[in-house]
Formats: sequence, C-alpha cells, structure tokens
Amino acid sequence: MEVAVLALLAAAAITAIAYAVVVAPRRLRLTTIDAPIPGLPAAFDGYTIAVLSDIHHGAVWGSRTHLKRAITLAHAAAPDLIALLGDYGLSHHRLPRASRRAYERAMPVMGPLLRSLHAPDGVVAVIGNHDYDYDASAVAAWLRETGSRVLVNEAVCIERAGARLAISGVDDAASGKIDPHAGCAHLEPHVPRIVLSHNPDGVLSLATDARVDLVLSGHTHGGQVVLPFVGALSRRCKLCGRHTARGWVPNPRAPLYVTSGVGAIIPLRVHCPPEVLVVRLRPRAG
Repeated sequence: MEVAVLALLAAAAITAIAYAVVVAPRRLRLTTIDAPIPGLPAAFDGYTIAVLSDIHHGAVWGSRTHLKRAITLAHAAAPDLIALLGDYGLSHHRLPRASRRAYERAMPVMGPLLRSLHAPDGVVAVIGNHDYDYDASAVAAWLRETGSRVLVNEAVCIERAGARLAISGVDDAASGKIDPHAGCAHLEPHVPRIVLSHNPDGVLSLATDARVDLVLSGHTHGGQVVLPFVGALSRRCKLCGRHTARGWVPNPRAPLYVTSGVGAIIPLRVHCPPEVLVVRLRPRAG
C-alpha cells in the first residue's frame, strides 16, 4: 500500500512539473483592464493599448508559434495602439557571446512576426535590460526595421478631434538612464500622458513634479512561480513585493500596472500564466 501511495505521489509530482515546464508557459491569456485617467478627453474614452512584454524568444517551447498566438490575441482586441515593453530575446550580462548568439538567432525569426503587428496608431517599443545585455542600439535599430517606433526618453502625441494624448517611453531603469520628465517636459500640462517603462522601478526615477497618469511595465514576469501564501519567488525590482509582482502595484509616485509578460527566461510558470495585456483608458470621475 505504501509503495502504491508513493508511486501515485511521484506520478503526481512528475505531472505537475511537466505541466509547469511544458504547458503552463504556453497558456497565454488575454487580460483586459480599465485605467482611469484624470482629465482624459472624451475623444480618448475607451482608447485601447495592447501590451506585449518580455517575449524572450527562444525559451518557451514552440517560441515562434507562441509569439504568433500572442500577436493574434493582441489583434483580436482591435487596439488603437500596440506597445512592446522590452526584453525580446535571451541574454545574461555575464555571458556576452552567448547573449549575442541568442539574439542574432532570434531577431530574424521575430522580425517578420513583429512586422505583422498593426493598429491605427501603430506600434511603439521600449528597451529592456536583456536588450542591453546584447546591444541596446542594435535592438532599437532592429525594432525600427520591423516598423516600431522606439521610445527612449521620448514621447509621441496622438490626436483625436483636436485633443491630444501622450505616449512616452523611458530607458531601462537598471541599464540605462531615465529622463525624470519621461520626454514629456515640452508638453502642455493638460495633456494626459502614459509612460512605458520596462522595469517597474523606472517610476522611482520620475520627477515628483512631472505629470504621470499611468505607467505600464513588465520585467517581473509576474514572478513566474507564485506559491499560495508565499507569493512570487522572484521579482527582480524594488517596487514589486511577493504579492504585487503583477497587476496594480501600490507606490507613492504614479498609477502602475505590471504585466506578467508573454515569455520567460526559464520555461517555468506556476500560478502565473503569461498574458497579452489590453488597457482601456477611461476618464477618472471627479
């Protein structure tokens, strides 16, 4: 009897591990949130941004198919804009040669897929720490070739019926240098602004007198392994705690939402599915 029980437990453990490694990292979901923005013009009520973060092409089983599905989910939301939040390949700062090989294998595969992304206001992108491990300038050039507008401490303004909305992207908090005004210092105070920051900790570098209505980030992968009561085993940033590695993250500076991302460095997810995030802007009451 004891042998049979041990055998069942062993089989259950093997099944759980196999699911966490082979199945869970590929079970993409579509997460939709409403983000209240103070002073949002009526023309931008319902404005929709589809967010793909932390693709890390090459780690997940069937990476090309996985990315294609993420793109399909993004397009299904009929977004006004698509935002890419960095970390497109696999790298490690202590393994520069391996990182270069991994990125140079991945970019030609991802290129045609990212070129297929389309939205009325186009595709914007920021750079992450893994992109720096390879070559941030090379990744930025490659993204531009795919049709993305790369925002590094720069903002682009979108116009609707005479009203404007700013979409800003900042440099990576760990490897780059963030403009405290997120490239928005030239904008009129009444223009709402959304800031894209690969690392949630980018919020900490923003000036206290700079208008920031919403920050969208990735980087944490949601923790990848999230255990009951314990929470996320890994976050790799200061702002995100064990129970705030994804979703709305409380902080004293600005509304911050962290996505669990599309991919992962290590193909392992427990209670933390990968996702395509869809953000709908809404005017904030009061």
